[in-house]
Amino acid sequence: MSSISARLGQAAFAGGLLVALAWGTAPFAEVDSWWHLREGEHILQTWSLVGTDPWASCADRPYVATQWLPEAVAAWLVGAVGLWGVVWLRAVAVIALYLVLYVLTRQPAGRLPASLASAVAVLGAGASLNPRPQLVSFVLFAVVYLAWWRTMKDHRLRWWLVPVFWLWGCCHPLWMFGLLLGAVMSVFLAVRPRDHRPDRRNLVALNVACAAVLAITPLGPRLLTVPFDVAGNAAWIAEEWRATPLNNVFAFATLGLFLVTALLWVRRPQARPPWQYAVLALGLGMALWMWRLVPLACILGAPLFASALQHALGRPAELRGRREWRVVALAGLVAALVAAGTAAGPKGAAAQTYPGRMDGVSARLDALPAGTVVLNDFGVSGWLLWEHPDLHPVVDLRVEIYSAEYLRSFIRTEQVRPGWQDFIARVQPDVALVARDSALGDALVHRLGWRPVASSKDFVLLAPDSP
Repeated sequence: MSSISARLGQAAFAGGLLVALAWGTAPFAEVDSWWHLREGEHILQTWSLVGTDPWASCADRPYVATQWLPEAVAAWLVGAVGLWGVVWLRAVAVIALYLVLYVLTRQPAGRLPASLASAVAVLGAGASLNPRPQLVSFVLFAVVYLAWWRTMKDHRLRWWLVPVFWLWGCCHPLWMFGLLLGAVMSVFLAVRPRDHRPDRRNLVALNVACAAVLAITPLGPRLLTVPFDVAGNAAWIAEEWRATPLNNVFAFATLGLFLVTALLWVRRPQARPPWQYAVLALGLGMALWMWRLVPLACILGAPLFASALQHALGRPAELRGRREWRVVALAGLVAALVAAGTAAGPKGAAAQTYPGRMDGVSARLDALPAGTVVLNDFGVSGWLLWEHPDLHPVVDLRVEIYSAEYLRSFIRTEQVRPGWQDFIARVQPDVALVARDSALGDALVHRLGWRPVASSKDFVLLAPDSP
């Protein structure tokens, strides 16, 4: 390999790492970060993972903290260093995702294709790379994929996947897609001739162990069913649970990754193992099926894309070695330290842009007595839980703790559809915190006689006129 090619590969890796660093410390507008911090603080104070918390007075079922470990870590770090700790954790997760992707894509490809494929995958996943526990899922999914990719090559089972799934079960419910990936890979391994696969009994045992270990996390067997409770309500409320919108740069990058891979496979055919076609189809299906699964799809497609690029170059990939992995690890450490310095500065302090400057609104909310019921905008509920835990929003983003009937009534009220005043009579709010241009805010002012008492750029705090 020429020195120019070597330098190009090194430059591409460094460029991709810089992209990950920049993305990890970039501004974000994430509604969920706030309630995850509140939940983490509650866990640190009570050491309880299941129960009705003190802020959800309108909930009709207990909350099960399936994301307790990253929530607790984030809350502890924020308590130690301030909110910039959230920015740093996000940056570390994005950097880790890029590095694991690079190691994964280096299995079939050289440095240049691997770096390009990893960067494209990070770009495709970009809409979901905000500070939430799901970042842990993305990294661990890539780790699991790497383990199975290597098993497909050397037929050695990675039993260390069992503790990885235990850790995953403490962090975020997307572990189910890790199990799905393992099952798909195992099917293609099992049908191989004896000399080209591990023992089938051990293969089954590994998959069963990875699933069974989820039942012995601190949440016990209930962990296996809670994600389906969340999906029941979230699927018709949250945009990320719907089909992927094909009108944004993240979708373009994701679909481009799969389409270019397929095109290169057709234009430059070569013998490929059948499991790679299955993984390509699985990844494309996930990318189209649900917005929140796009990062997992990008991870699945990245090494296939890198392999196709390498084949298109018409030369063999550079050999991998411990020296390269040491450089990768050192680069990741340096990037994490740079991210800490960036997050601790002015850029980190201004990174969270949602819900914007709320000084006036927050001051009025501070003056309200504990237990005040707030008819709130759905998205701002997380901020309310974090900044004003003594108040009681009528709904929050943890949709699984509310009945479907209650949530439909709330949405009907937000949209000022027939029966909206029945919901207000039901929850009896003392104040309302709604978007300035919302239909509900307009109806409260012009039809019920409420008045503004404080406002920000995007929100207004309303109170009923005194009798």
